[in-house]
Amino acid sequence: MRLILLAVTLCLAQAEVPQLPSYFKVCARSDPNLGECVVKSSREAIPNLVKGETIFNLPPLDPFEIKKLKLSHGQGRGQLNMTLRDVKLQGLKDTYMLNYSHDFNKGHYSFLLTVPQLKVLGTYNVSGQILLLPIRGTGNINITLVDTKCMVRNNFTMKKINGVDHIQLNSATVHMDPKRMYIYLDNLFNGDKRLGDEMNKLLDENWKEVFEEITPHIAASFLEVFRELTNAISKQFPFDILMPETLS
Repeated sequence: MRLILLAVTLCLAQAEVPQLPSYFKVCARSDPNLGECVVKSSREAIPNLVKGETIFNLPPLDPFEIKKLKLSHGQGRGQLNMTLRDVKLQGLKDTYMLNYSHDFNKGHYSFLLTVPQLKVLGTYNVSGQILLLPIRGTGNINITLVDTKCMVRNNFTMKKINGVDHIQLNSATVHMDPKRMYIYLDNLFNGDKRLGDEMNKLLDENWKEVFEEITPHIAASFLEVFRELTNAISKQFPFDILMPETLS
């Protein structure tokens, strides 16, 4: 029995420590050009990470699936009640980081991303008013955001796991600014083609106003993707491995 326990102990001692993927290039906290290093590293890492990564226990993130998403807005007679189901966010694999900044002493870091084309696909149920006009229907929805800039701000603390510091996100915000949004809802007004076409045309012509009404909910979904990604990585690897003081 003792020989068996000894053999098991030796095997565990010789087990390989999980290694970061080859595409995941770490940057040193002491690097005076840390921001540039993070941006360069992210441009190779993001397209690979969204495919899913077993090392981080990370499932595929493109498409990112959401069972239910509410886009309700306003109150009273001007209220819009819209619920999306079986939602898929597509296009995250092409996300591109533009810049990065941090203040580790205050537990803060932020980065600017651009997403060439982000699609929100699913089924919808809507009633109420939008652009001061009545709207109702049930069917399929396609929201496409083009060349969207996303400023993501994160606040974090260090959490001890087995006595070692790991990053733990406390809160995050995102501001989204698309160059264009296209939105199409089929089967509006019980399939009335004339009314449906007119409403879709109105939504398209006034996309900026429509986006302002629904952006908090889309932004929350976008944040959830990066929260899941960050948490999956930080749980598996200590901060000093992900971003060591030096690379020596």
